[in-house]
Amino acid sequence: MLKILKIFSKKNPDENHAPAPRVVLDSRKLCSLLRYFPIGSSLRYFPEYREEIILDSVIIAYLINSELIYSNSEITIPSDESGLILNSKLIDEVNSFSILIPSTSRGEAELDYEQKEILEQTGGFSRGNCITLIGQQQDGNIPVIDTIVKKHARLKEGHFDNTRVVILTADPALLKLKDQRSQARLAARIPGLIQTKLYSEPNPCTIIDFAGHAIKISCESNELIPLSCKLDETVTLTFNLPVSTEPTVMRGKVTKTADSSMVIELKEISREKKFEKLATIDLIEIKAKLLQQPS
Repeated sequence: MLKILKIFSKKNPDENHAPAPRVVLDSRKLCSLLRYFPIGSSLRYFPEYREEIILDSVIIAYLINSELIYSNSEITIPSDESGLILNSKLIDEVNSFSILIPSTSRGEAELDYEQKEILEQTGGFSRGNCITLIGQQQDGNIPVIDTIVKKHARLKEGHFDNTRVVILTADPALLKLKDQRSQARLAARIPGLIQTKLYSEPNPCTIIDFAGHAIKISCESNELIPLSCKLDETVTLTFNLPVSTEPTVMRGKVTKTADSSMVIELKEISREKKFEKLATIDLIEIKAKLLQQPS
């Protein structure tokens, strides 16, 4: 491991501040945070509480007590979660923790004019801004944590030499686990088709309910389909939604399977035979059309 001062560019003179008060982070909550937001994992985020501006990024490193950690293999969590072992050295007290992500993000080019204007108004990665990170779902829960932009920096050596990063200060006590389908579920009974890795030919399925980005479908005519799908596997769904003049085609990732049903987190929608990132307006439109189904 390398001390942070060795890899970051020099501080500007005006960045000198009085020493911050000593802080000791809750080790058990930090251990949970590390499990839900591991290095190398993809994540989504939005700035300044504007959930309509969702962008994609990746965790490239941690800063733990000013030590730069590039790999999860450098960290061992004791069974009692009483501290951390970093490269075989026991750290019984963690005073600071930050997450490093690239200063550039995927998805900005896909934002519409209004969204880009909102992003500019929020200041994005401006120092002191709140950046809400959304991790990968686990066991039906989605980890969410509010972080604060501490500073921008350029890595000076190591695996990401000359890479500009954003340092996000994270308090493990702010970690929340949200039920992926905690939003009001909209019951449905809409027939459609599903294509999976093993079953590339379209097979019948039925929408059971819809909530947020999650959709639950049933495959009663072929119960082997859910059983054949692995978690995070990409599937394609095609439905004729009420009051639609043409089929709606979406792609998503399997988050849960049970008997003849499965839950899918919707990611993309097809427009003019090209898949695009699913936007908030798409979800609203889907819900509005589902509400038109006959009672």
